[in-house]
Amino acid sequence: MRLPAEFDLHGLEVFVLTVELGGMTACAQQLRITQSAVSQTITRLEQGIGAPLFDRSLRPLGLTPSGRALHERARKLLASARTAYDEVREGAQQPIDQLTVGMSESLANLLTAPLLRRHGMRVGSWRVRSGISLRQQQEFLARRCDMLVTGSNTLEKHPGIEHHDVIDDPFVMIFPADHSGSIDPADVAERMPFVRYSLDTGMGQRIESQLTRMKLRLPNVIEVEIIHQQLTTVGMGIGWSITSLLCLAALPQLMPQLRVEPLPRGRFARRIQVVARMGELGDLPGQTAALARETLLDQVLPPLMTNLPWAGPLLG
Repeated sequence: MRLPAEFDLHGLEVFVLTVELGGMTACAQQLRITQSAVSQTITRLEQGIGAPLFDRSLRPLGLTPSGRALHERARKLLASARTAYDEVREGAQQPIDQLTVGMSESLANLLTAPLLRRHGMRVGSWRVRSGISLRQQQEFLARRCDMLVTGSNTLEKHPGIEHHDVIDDPFVMIFPADHSGSIDPADVAERMPFVRYSLDTGMGQRIESQLTRMKLRLPNVIEVEIIHQQLTTVGMGIGWSITSLLCLAALPQLMPQLRVEPLPRGRFARRIQVVARMGELGDLPGQTAALARETLLDQVLPPLMTNLPWAGPLLG
């Protein structure tokens, strides 16, 4: 059977992006073409298939049964096409054109240089972004970011995404270095304010969820958005907080100002993962996860473990 000329990879890409981004306008913005061009491409694809893909009577656009059937198959076809493209370019020693990677502030501090040192030549143009994980995930879903190194798990239920585990990063309590009283969270909360990590972040929400499970209702007196703010605020004796081992490892110069202790109850961790769209970057996401694990376990965490020998068994 000969495929119609309208049934091509470009048409399938436009169709899939329109579905995933929620409309033709967003697809046009992503591809930097006009909305009219998106509409015409989809119309040609429908003509080639001989069936409508969208129910245009719905707002926002809804998929027809034919559209739903094509969507999943088209994603797989595009992933295979990208893999073939990357393999051919790699065989010809041609790098991936451009790659945008998103990481949290602490992970970017720890992993950007090792990533570029190991895999820099595999990509023609790198864009490494650091910032709030939940915003980066929105960028990822909008296809403005290609790969994430993240400790937030909110993407796990999205289809068509691959996840590569790196390490479990345990949470710990931090106090001013001269704190000599109780380290029980309920007792400490009565004596000094809790420095809350922003609820706009995945880490902040994870901590808040655990506090709720522990039935700790801590007033929102101080809320910060970056790790340096959190650690320095505690180090100056203004309050206490909960952070993770990797956050501490990202700012070792602040360790002398802090007393770090394990949670006496309700211990928990965040799982660091590399996230990418299924099949789009070949083995690079898996290789990035392996590099991140190697870097963290062999280089980043050992100096911290020297000062916190009790923390080793908490790592996963």
